[in-house]
Amino acid sequence: MKFLKKSMAIFFAVSMLTACGGNDKKAGDKKDPEVKNETSDSENGTASKLEGSWEIKRAEGSMSEMNVGTIYEFKGNSLSFGKGDYKNPGRTEVSDSTFSFQAEGNEFKFMYNYTFNGDTLVVNMVNGMGQVFHMVKK
Repeated sequence: MKFLKKSMAIFFAVSMLTACGGNDKKAGDKKDPEVKNETSDSENGTASKLEGSWEIKRAEGSMSEMNVGTIYEFKGNSLSFGKGDYKNPGRTEVSDSTFSFQAEGNEFKFMYNYTFNGDTLVVNMVNGMGQVFHMVKK
């Protein structure tokens, strides 16, 4: 059973990272626009209205059922996500309509667009094969 859980966690992480696409910029391309954060938190870096834990309650697109129940945890400029005992830690930059995720030890940066529908956080993965997550704050 432990092997199955670990295998599923690894499969989940790999599928999330491959589904998101990658950073295809060349060395001579222009820099990304500067991301402005909404508030600051001197203890944890930057903070935003996304601060805290968000759980995917409904998902659309590729592998949607596999994503339901995933927890995204924003803490300053850190972001981790996963299910159960598995967590994929990394860094984030949050603006008023986007956030990024760069896993620890990985050079790829994944981008997300987000909006709010009442208390629901609606996240669209850029280059994510139509993946849309509907999250609620935990």
